[in-house]
Amino acid sequence: MISSLETRKTRVTLVGAGINLVLSLLKIAGGIMLASPALVADGAHSLSDLASDIMVLWGLRQGARAPDDDHPYGHGRFETLATLALAALLALTGIGILWDGAGRLMSGALTVPGLWALVIVALSIGVKEGLFHYTMAAARATKSTLLSANAWHHRTDALSSVVALVGIGAAQLGLVWADPLAATIIAVMLLRVAWQFGKGAADELVDTQAPDDLRRALEACLHSTPGVCGLRDLRMRQHGARVVADVSVMVDPLISVTEGHRIAEAARAQALAQVDALEDLIIHVEPAGHFEGFGAEQAPLRTELEGQVLTLALAHPMVRQVERLHLGYFEDGLHLELLAELAPEADHALTETQIIAAIGDVLPELTQLRLHRISAGLRG
Repeated sequence: MISSLETRKTRVTLVGAGINLVLSLLKIAGGIMLASPALVADGAHSLSDLASDIMVLWGLRQGARAPDDDHPYGHGRFETLATLALAALLALTGIGILWDGAGRLMSGALTVPGLWALVIVALSIGVKEGLFHYTMAAARATKSTLLSANAWHHRTDALSSVVALVGIGAAQLGLVWADPLAATIIAVMLLRVAWQFGKGAADELVDTQAPDDLRRALEACLHSTPGVCGLRDLRMRQHGARVVADVSVMVDPLISVTEGHRIAEAARAQALAQVDALEDLIIHVEPAGHFEGFGAEQAPLRTELEGQVLTLALAHPMVRQVERLHLGYFEDGLHLELLAELAPEADHALTETQIIAAIGDVLPELTQLRLHRISAGLRG
């Protein structure tokens, strides 16, 4: 099923590329021979559609490639580079057409285009509108935003042909300035398309935050995962047609590391399944309400205090063995739990109080200690 969808995407794009190639050559050659700057400008716009088709084919091919050692985030940025190059080409073309059209208007070097120019541009309008519907149908069937964008690019070319048709028709009626004026208008349309492509590509390359609606969709999905208490530092960036993100997920600070990891994996799997544009998500687990401050940034690490705590605990005459030391890092200080084997005659409450006093004398950061008693028969 997946391969058939990819095949349809490729086939539709190849059909569009073939049609755009024929139309652009026909309009540019016809515009030159029939003395119609508007038709030449419209042909240049069709070339931008051809470049868009090539970009889509490139994106489909690169998007299918898995991340590798040289490109751990995938290959989506190759499409971005192609888009930026396309924007530059469109801008240069638009500036050239604008310069020529304005020069003709200012110099008065105006000519009446040949009648066949009307036929060519009318044919272009019909073909491009049909190509829009053909591509959009495939976009809906495959749920491809890339194909949908390309379909609308076909329609913008049809709209530029309408401008050319009006300009050429007016020139045929005696308004000879209408043809170069239409060329100038189309040049402005090209510059607008170049700006849209170029800005989007530049934003992508400098890791501009992804659109707000996509961000809200991901936030809602993560919040709905059982065990997630909150989110922090959600960052999203475009990689071609896809998005990668990283986020800190807040969980109950009293659960185990393994449970926190399980919650994070569940949140990641749910997000990748529900947010279509999401390609990858990196999740960092943090304790809710204790992700900064003393416990997160200033408290001593296990290597700095474990030996001292165990020495003081084992120094108590009622403690025979410490099985495990559990550390809790909180804003109000350290919370310790000791799993220990006590002498049979030991008073548990008294022993716990005495150990707290002994450790508290040398570890002022201690705010809570719990002693859990195990019997010798349960060890191992």
